[in-house]
Amino acid sequence: MSQPTNPLQVLQSISDATAELVRRIAPSVVNVNSTMTRGTGVVWNSEGYIVTCRHVLGGSASVKIGSGEKTLDAITVGVDPYSDIALLKVEKKDLKPLEIGDSEKLSPGQFVLALANPFNRQPAVTTGIITSVGATLRGWRGTAMENVIATDARLNPGFSGG
Repeated sequence: MSQPTNPLQVLQSISDATAELVRRIAPSVVNVNSTMTRGTGVVWNSEGYIVTCRHVLGGSASVKIGSGEKTLDAITVGVDPYSDIALLKVEKKDLKPLEIGDSEKLSPGQFVLALANPFNRQPAVTTGIITSVGATLRGWRGTAMENVIATDARLNPGFSGG
């Protein structure tokens, strides 16, 4: 395969690769809708587990997951307020799990994509770069989150959990 040398060809090649990656990942990015707020989640496995941010749930007992034409009731399996993570479960087994990568292979300067689906339509996408790996960030209620991958990707409302 020949390497493009024209700058416009390079940009087109990156753009095409990004669009293809978004098409592959999008079915694994779902809408999470609670009584008070909405956000995004990712399909973790084929058993119906969805990972999102705890604050997306807003303490709501009723949570719905949207995936394209489907809206599913979800139960909250567990939450960790200190790391702001929540695990949900739906009974539908035909959701497409996210392909899990290896965070040990990441390094500052690499490009990243963030996908969200807060309105249960086509995914919203933003880009950035990894700014640090293994960082410590102050989390909710003043707690420290260890071994964080930091990025400069601009996250709009509704990106939480994606």
